[in-house]
Amino acid sequence: MYAFAANSRQTREPRWRSASQFVLDTPPPGVAGWLLDRGSLTAHLRRVSGGQFHVQVLRQRWGLPQLSERQLLGMGDREWGLIREVLLCCHGEPWVYARSVLPAKSLCGRLRRLRRLDNRPLGHLLFSEPSMERIPYQIARFGADQLPLQGLDSSAQMWGRRSCFLLQGRPIMVSEIFLPSFQPW
Repeated sequence: MYAFAANSRQTREPRWRSASQFVLDTPPPGVAGWLLDRGSLTAHLRRVSGGQFHVQVLRQRWGLPQLSERQLLGMGDREWGLIREVLLCCHGEPWVYARSVLPAKSLCGRLRRLRRLDNRPLGHLLFSEPSMERIPYQIARFGADQLPLQGLDSSAQMWGRRSCFLLQGRPIMVSEIFLPSFQPW
């Protein structure tokens, strides 16, 4: 099991690339299909786990997103957002570390409800929103030192994806990193 290191900061940002460029560092078999799948990761995890799925909230706070996150979301250098970090667990094991950035300007009107998700999956709300548009994925490889989780093997290499979603024209970013315990097969 992994422990959340609340005071840790990612030492370096991953090198995000468009999904069309990821073949340069091909992920292991079985992971590539999940990285490129356009559907709801939450729905897929629920299905492969036979419903044994839950969200473990690690932290949700207002803060300054990473530079590449601010750039992807069109945020200013000092613009804060709501940063939510969770584990998506199947069969009691954490399979995915997810980090969402919700700019303050995106959390008004009907979208204000996203401030209080608790342990509900963001993906379910995103994919049930009729106005949702998804900007194409970016893919990255991660080392254990790039995630705020203790207990990861220091030699672990993980793959992740991130997307910018537009809800009523307002951006929200979701990153999903597949942990070494990810075993959907």
